[in-house]
Amino acid sequence: MQLPKITASSHQTGAQLNKPPLLRVFALQLFVLLMLSAGILLVDHTAALSTLVGGLICLAPNAYFASWAFRFSGAKAASEVTRSFYRGEAGKFVFTTLLFAGTFALLRPINVVVIFLAYIFMMVLNWILALRFFKR
Repeated sequence: MQLPKITASSHQTGAQLNKPPLLRVFALQLFVLLMLSAGILLVDHTAALSTLVGGLICLAPNAYFASWAFRFSGAKAASEVTRSFYRGEAGKFVFTTLLFAGTFALLRPINVVVIFLAYIFMMVLNWILALRFFKR
């Protein structure tokens, strides 16, 4: 058995982790949301719009967070990684708050219960897809 050769250059670069497949997760979530909204549209226009809006209120801020959270990697960029996570999380919070406020202030007619159910459904779907894709 032969051990791998360690060179000075391999010590300097360090271990590199692959970025998570976030684009696939978000694309699949968007597809599910669009299919769900289209199915509900056959029954109730207001519920379909509320489903779409509630799902997008979850999806858009999560995509914003992910764009900041995985901008940097590696031990040498630890301070940048920490800063980008904080910025992403703060932006996600503000973005989510503004989207909910704007929805309730500007969108009529809406079904508030359906908006929150769609938001929660998309959040759970995000967790399930993330666990599935990251276990690979």
